[in-house]
Amino acid sequence: MRSLWLGEASEVLRSFIAWLDGYLTRAGVVGLVEGGLGVIAFGGALSVVLGDAVAKAGAVVAVLLASLGLVLLLAASRAELRRRSELCERLLIGHCRAFLQDNQSSWRLTRWIEHQRIDDNGDAVAQVTVHAVVTCDRLRFYRFCVGSGQNQPLKTRRRVHVQVRSVAVEGIGGTRHEVTRHWVDDGRMEVLVHFPVPIHCGNEFSMLIEMYWPAKSARLMGDRLPDDFCVRVKPPLNLLEYTVVLPAGEEAFYDPIGFRSDDSHFLLVSRCNSSGCQEISLVGRDVPIDGRLGMRVDLKRKELS
Repeated sequence: MRSLWLGEASEVLRSFIAWLDGYLTRAGVVGLVEGGLGVIAFGGALSVVLGDAVAKAGAVVAVLLASLGLVLLLAASRAELRRRSELCERLLIGHCRAFLQDNQSSWRLTRWIEHQRIDDNGDAVAQVTVHAVVTCDRLRFYRFCVGSGQNQPLKTRRRVHVQVRSVAVEGIGGTRHEVTRHWVDDGRMEVLVHFPVPIHCGNEFSMLIEMYWPAKSARLMGDRLPDDFCVRVKPPLNLLEYTVVLPAGEEAFYDPIGFRSDDSHFLLVSRCNSSGCQEISLVGRDVPIDGRLGMRVDLKRKELS
């Protein structure tokens, strides 16, 4: 009888160990500790209801400590998940970058149309319409980089929002694409736009990139120092349009970057829009230049404007 009882106990112990091993595999040590703290908190709550005064006082302390422990563990779990997510995105973008290096001519950009509005506090809202033609066998993603010209703190980076849609034409289109992003060492954001189905060689694709970037123009608006607004292009580019809209009441000087002001391929002008804001616009057609193109903007002093 005793040997039968020992055999059953041994079987129960083996089952418990197998269950514990599976639970740790799924939840990790943090999950196990969370469960233990949860039991402590529950037991402490029962003691508060059913126990005497001393037990209740001790139970209150136990509940508070257990609750604090749970909060700390949840914060640690969230940080660990964020680290894993960032690692996966970094590895994914690294593999895609290597693929692009092995396939330098994956697409040819034909049109880049950007409209960027700057707020008084330096926040920027941008809309970019991209048109390109696939030059490789099949294209599964599109990569671009964008930056603020400064290495912003992590708190600000987390508030940057990027959304990419297909371009809507006569009611067709406008659906969102999956996006993966990663911050590189120089403060730029590297973005991968994943197509739902591969695009074959010779076909054109177009997309609308919408961005909200806090403090992107803090140098211009906060420090009131000259700031550059540029796009890196590669010929042949059929059309480049880049418009910067200043806040109401602000005026600025501007200079060309990457081209001469008398180059017939480019037109750099300033005008006042219907809202009374200054717009500085660059238009380039059949762009022959390889590199950074854009404008340098410098706010005028109030008494000089």
